[in-house]
Amino acid sequence: MNDDMPRPSRPSPPAVAPVVHDGVRYEQDMQSYRHGGTQSGGYLVAIDQSTGERLWMLKVYEVPSQDAAGVSTPGRYFKSMQLLPDGERIEIQSEVGGKYVVDLRERTSTWMSGPDSVHKPRDGQ
Repeated sequence: MNDDMPRPSRPSPPAVAPVVHDGVRYEQDMQSYRHGGTQSGGYLVAIDQSTGERLWMLKVYEVPSQDAAGVSTPGRYFKSMQLLPDGERIEIQSEVGGKYVVDLRERTSTWMSGPDSVHKPRDGQ
């Protein structure tokens, strides 16, 4: 094995299984740039299970840019994703431990806890 070979600057994103609910598959969008995304990671996409059609895409969290420091911004991907018992929300945890809840009807994301350089803690926390 050649030790002079370049190595990736970060490990591969965690493998996170999609969530299927009411005929829709929700998964981390690894193709977001091809569909109007502005960053690597942090996007959820809803796909019609029967047709494969992309229904919508949501930025769950902001990936802080490091471009001003002269380095490329590495992606920040999902670490886990699960449908909550109410069947209307998905909880997502980022690689750095931030927890978010996505409302599937409203198509909104709310920061709940953990590290996140963009959102500020809610009142009382």
